[in-house]
Amino acid sequence: MSSRYEKTAYIVLCRDGVSGAAVRSAQTASHMAYIESVMDELNVAGPLYDESREQPIGSLYCLHTRSLARAKEIIENDPYFLHGAFESVEYFPHLPAAGRYIGGKIW
Repeated sequence: MSSRYEKTAYIVLCRDGVSGAAVRSAQTASHMAYIESVMDELNVAGPLYDESREQPIGSLYCLHTRSLARAKEIIENDPYFLHGAFESVEYFPHLPAAGRYIGGKIW
């Protein structure tokens, strides 16, 4: 495997708590502005929905970073996190190996 395909990503799964909907409603503009400020470190990000596809229940971030510390810094400075939308946050090292967002495959 080429060195350019080092482990360069973290998947972050954030699940909303009981105040998630209220925080999202109040902080959406600030959240979007923040997302724009870290755009270079995002492979993809967006809300997770319930089965009806109408109610957000969390957020998924695929961050372009080799460092767990940087991944945590990005998430912990997001207005949704700062204002208590998330009940839980899980971090997973990830190797983007195949798919449209990486333009194909690494092998």
